[in-house]
Amino acid sequence: MDAIKCLKTRKSIRKFQNKEIPKEILLEILECGRWAPSGQNFQPWKIFVVSEPTIKKQIAKCSKYSNIINSCPTVFLIFLDKSIKYDYIKSLQSIGALFENLLLAIHSLGLGGVWIGEILNQREKIMAILSIKTQNFEFMGAISLGYPNEIGKSSRKPLDSFISWI
Repeated sequence: MDAIKCLKTRKSIRKFQNKEIPKEILLEILECGRWAPSGQNFQPWKIFVVSEPTIKKQIAKCSKYSNIINSCPTVFLIFLDKSIKYDYIKSLQSIGALFENLLLAIHSLGLGGVWIGEILNQREKIMAILSIKTQNFEFMGAISLGYPNEIGKSSRKPLDSFISWI
């Protein structure tokens, strides 16, 4: 799939088949994430790949979208590693680029995914579930992914609603 088609056809998928994702595919997705742009190429992220059902259920309890998390075979929990010092805002932007690279890779490989940001209101619980003691990791959100069991749909605002030509 070419890049433009991938960008324009990616949709959030919230329903998944009961089918595990091979580790090789997960590694390819994560490899694509690794190539996200970041300030001075610091790559200030830490990703926990969660497929273990008991841990996934605990994570699901931290979100009003628990049905999405429970139905997917794998969840990426994404953290900013604040020990990698550069510029905080630039690091946050890099995390956004990481999310996008991961979501585009998921789509290009025939899988579906959805960025779950609402779970951020349970940061402390996520840290406890993962037994993270360091203050260097700041939870940024989750991606639920798997083989789609639905066709995503979406619409976009017209370009002229947010572009000013000068």
